[in-house]
Amino acid sequence: MYQVSILVPVYKVEKYIERCVRSLFEQTYKNIEYIFVDDCSPDKSVEILKDVMEEYPDRKEHVHIVSHKKNRGLAASRNTALDAATGTFICNVDSDDYLDLDAVRLLVEKQMETGADIVSGNSYIILPSGIKKAYDAPYNNQHEMLLKALASRGGTHSVCRRLIKLSLYKDNNIRPKEGVNNLEDWQQTAPLVYCAKSIARIDDHIYYYNCVNENSYMYTTSNQASIRLWDQSIESVKIMEDFFSDKEQEYRDLARRAVLYMKKSRMCLAARHRNREYFEKMKNEIATGYTDCYDEIGWDKPLVRAFICNYTLNGFCRRAYALCRRIFFPNNR
Repeated sequence: MYQVSILVPVYKVEKYIERCVRSLFEQTYKNIEYIFVDDCSPDKSVEILKDVMEEYPDRKEHVHIVSHKKNRGLAASRNTALDAATGTFICNVDSDDYLDLDAVRLLVEKQMETGADIVSGNSYIILPSGIKKAYDAPYNNQHEMLLKALASRGGTHSVCRRLIKLSLYKDNNIRPKEGVNNLEDWQQTAPLVYCAKSIARIDDHIYYYNCVNENSYMYTTSNQASIRLWDQSIESVKIMEDFFSDKEQEYRDLARRAVLYMKKSRMCLAARHRNREYFEKMKNEIATGYTDCYDEIGWDKPLVRAFICNYTLNGFCRRAYALCRRIFFPNNR
């Protein structure tokens, strides 16, 4: 059995890291190395990690803790972990999430059965109301998965809950851009799938995704911080678009529409946060840069014209966000 490297960025997760670490150390698959990257976490996260390590002496010798000298963000932490990894395959795990105890074994068994470069599983979503099952968008082959990843339907862009061949990253220079932390998955998954020789999937739910961590890299209540994250999300998708700029036309078109989708989404968020300036910025970028997509955008529809006019003249209202989503994403529930 080959070695799997589990890569874990650590930042302000003292409430969750013990659960995460125990799920990693208690994996039924044995040949694992653990790379934890301390991104200058200001709390007791690393102290808790070290305490838990002492309870697992057989795992302790395979643990590497790499510390940043200053806080550099999620993308940099993922890159540091990639540089330190020595396994044939890697698994990305966020330190406020956790794994089913059979997760790595199930992924490895499928990989050895199929020879795939990427093996994916399903996830659970942890919400304030409880835990529910989530399913990857259905696909039957590599081409279909790539189309889903480019369009980001069903969370197919996530780098977690997957077994990924490390050489895909290193041989193709695929890594998230440091400082662009929001939706950094977009920068990685579709390019990785494109470069893979084959992919496989299991039906099992193996990953628990935590949506209640207020200290996560992406959580913010600040308007300025929100704008920063909105800009980063668009840049992440543009980085993906750049990767496909010299690839097949079908993929180039989908990557471009992914940028359009993200701009429309940020426009909706600007309406939700009552940020007129950012709303106008997105509206103008879409109107001037995507004239060939007018039918998709629907600028000429009476409802859209009325909304834009009312929004511009009368400012924000409580219904702005819901109305914006209704207009631009009519097929979303």
